[in-house]
Amino acid sequence: MLRPKADDILLFVQVVEAGSFSKVASQQELTNSVVSKRIGRLESSLNIQLLYRSTRKLSLTEGGKTLYKKAKVASEMLIDAQDAVCGFSETIGGQLKITMPTVSARFVLTDAIAKFCRLYPDIEVDLHVDDRFVNIIEQGFDLAIRTGDLEDSSLLARRLVNSHWVVVASPEYIKRHGTPENSSELATHNCLTYKSESGNHQWLFEVDGIDHTEQVVGKFNANDLSSLKQATLSHFGIAYLPHVLVYDDIREGRLIRLLADQSAKKEGIYAVYPRARKPDKKIKLLIEHLRGAYKSKGHYFKH
Repeated sequence: MLRPKADDILLFVQVVEAGSFSKVASQQELTNSVVSKRIGRLESSLNIQLLYRSTRKLSLTEGGKTLYKKAKVASEMLIDAQDAVCGFSETIGGQLKITMPTVSARFVLTDAIAKFCRLYPDIEVDLHVDDRFVNIIEQGFDLAIRTGDLEDSSLLARRLVNSHWVVVASPEYIKRHGTPENSSELATHNCLTYKSESGNHQWLFEVDGIDHTEQVVGKFNANDLSSLKQATLSHFGIAYLPHVLVYDDIREGRLIRLLADQSAKKEGIYAVYPRARKPDKKIKLLIEHLRGAYKSKGHYFKH
């Protein structure tokens, strides 16, 4: 029996994550038939069907699920190994065009990138701080820092940190309006909400191990988290904000945590770059540098 090829297993991981042979073929500059043959070869060598194929989508068999779970770990370890040695060769230099949201820039990344540039003086950074969602491929960005769910299969992502959110209010607001003892009581409070495109103001909580959402209402919403924080500090209402944004305010008593045992919102922060563009060494080095910067300030992001 033929032994499975490592390259075929890694290709299988890419097929599962992309959801189609054609996407992987385009990304790897292969033909659909080559991708299909290599997955078929892998199935033959393992003597098991890994994928259910239909005209609409691919889905995993039970054996495929098991292989993907293990192979994904191996794939990530291979990336880590490449990252660990990618700086041992030629001089690192050139331009990097980066976009990131305001909170990340303010609390961690601007300083981290400045230190990175001091480590590699031949690198030039073009930094864009913007909370808007930008198309990094169309606008020519080499790297983006993004928070939340990632759905674009044309992009590759490395998780940097998990950002936990907390419910907070000022002592003066609590004095005037009382403390909500459970999430359902938020309906009687002025909740300051982050403005999303859906307009659906739901806050995530966990009670007895079960997630649930509360529909909240209030007299103030904004598409800027710092503005929500300032309104909270002005005793105007209750807000659900990233812990990193209000860490010092909680420690110094300007804000009070509410529903601490029920708050369940957590978002991943990722370094994202185009899948079709093979990342060069300076991007890999920068991503590892940023992971280290977040790790050094991990207490800001956990509640």
